[in-house]
Parts: sequence; structure tokens; C-alpha cells
Amino acid sequence: MAIQAAAATRAPRGTKILAQAFFEAADGIPEPQRDAVVKAALAAIRDQLKDTLAKAKVTKAKTKAAAGKAAPSRRPTKAVAPAAKKQRAVVSKVAKGKKAAAAPKARKAIAKPTSKPSAKPVRKASAKPAPEAASEPAAV
Repeated sequence: MAIQAAAATRAPRGTKILAQAFFEAADGIPEPQRDAVVKAALAAIRDQLKDTLAKAKVTKAKTKAAAGKAAPSRRPTKAVAPAAKKQRAVVSKVAKGKKAAAAPKARKAIAKPTSKPSAKPVRKASAKPAPEAASEPAAV
């Protein structure tokens, strides 16, 4: 059995019309010159496409530079990595400090009155003397 190729990719819209126009124009050229003219036309088309792509790249680079932010790379280079690690460590320490400072500002629980008495009896503070006071002799 023959192995079937993956689904063929379709050409973008307008491709067929452009190809037909190119070949119709080539048909209008006399037979002895046609071969050389078609090769020269294809070379000119390739050059023009390369120029257009190069201009697009330059424009994109200028736009990024004008924005003030170059696109960050996915992986930092070795020269940048230690500085980046140090900066991340400082930022994380600052963030942790802010979280710790924010913790005491939490709301205190407000006791809501209930209609039922609580099951646990409330203990009052006992008036026992401190252990240090019991060890000293009493003054008479």
C-alpha cells in the first residue's frame, strides 16, 4: 500500500489569479525570448519580495526601539543571568516584607451575640499568688 501524504496545504487567496496573469503575460512574449524573460521576471519578483521583507523587519525593529522596550528574550544570556537573579531576589525580599507588614492589619474577629448560652463555662482569673511570692517568708 502507498502511504498517503498529509493533507495538502492550500495556497492563499489570489494565488491562482496571479499565476494565470503571469503565464498570460509570458504567452504574449515571442517564443525565442520567452525563456530568458520568464527567468529574469522570476528573479526580479524574488528580489522585490526580499526587499519588502527586509523593510518590514527594519520597521518592526524601529517600532520596538521607539516604544522603549526591546522584546525580552526567553532565556537570558550568561552575562545577564547573575544580574537578573540578583534583581529577582531583591524584588522577592521586598514582596515578602510587604506581605509580612500587611499581616498584622488583618481584621479582628467581632463576637456576635447569640441567643443560646455557650456550652463552655467562662473561667475567671484566679487570685493565686505568684510562685515567687509563696517562697518568701511572710512579713509579720
